[in-house]
Amino acid sequence: MKLEACGIEAKDRVLTSAMAAASLVEVGERVLVCAGDGVVEAVEQRGALPLSPSDETILKEPIDAVIVGFHREFDFHRLAVSAQAIHGGARLISTNNDPTYPTPQGLLPGNGSLTAAVAAAGKTEAMVAGKPHRPIAELALRWLDAERGSSGNIVVGDLPATDGLLAAELGFDFGLVLSGVTSPEEATRCQPVPNFVADDLQSLVSLILDPK
Repeated sequence: MKLEACGIEAKDRVLTSAMAAASLVEVGERVLVCAGDGVVEAVEQRGALPLSPSDETILKEPIDAVIVGFHREFDFHRLAVSAQAIHGGARLISTNNDPTYPTPQGLLPGNGSLTAAVAAAGKTEAMVAGKPHRPIAELALRWLDAERGSSGNIVVGDLPATDGLLAAELGFDFGLVLSGVTSPEEATRCQPVPNFVADDLQSLVSLILDPK
């Protein structure tokens, strides 16, 4: 809705970290999904078999991959099953490694915290699929039919540490909006340096289309 209000057509063109994570599994693989429904759907669309940690029979056959995504149902059982699958040879994939996320009640554990627990219990390191990492960057380039560093493309976001670094990974411009976690003061000294800075998405679109 926000994109449409700015005149940007985005229907059927939304790329998620769940899709990026699913791009790292192969057709026919058995994938333990320690995440929400979006990851389950993405794995199915990839042609792999999503498995639930609540299924007591899943460890009777080898698991090819474990995908961890943010979900509030994470508990000791899910941690234990994921670790067992990894010790049995499964590789660990994470949708993103954000350690926390902001709420009106303050910072709460994010998917990076869940992933860290699984990685520690499985004695492994996770391949992170979401921004600013290479899997989602490569998927975005395929979707856009674009090359790294091609002109006329921009990554828009409110966090230089993820959105800005994704722009750098893609070789695109970076548009920073101040409607999220970055303050105007922080915007003056953030890295990477944004090509555009605006109060919100609509202001950024206006700035790009009419820079006078």
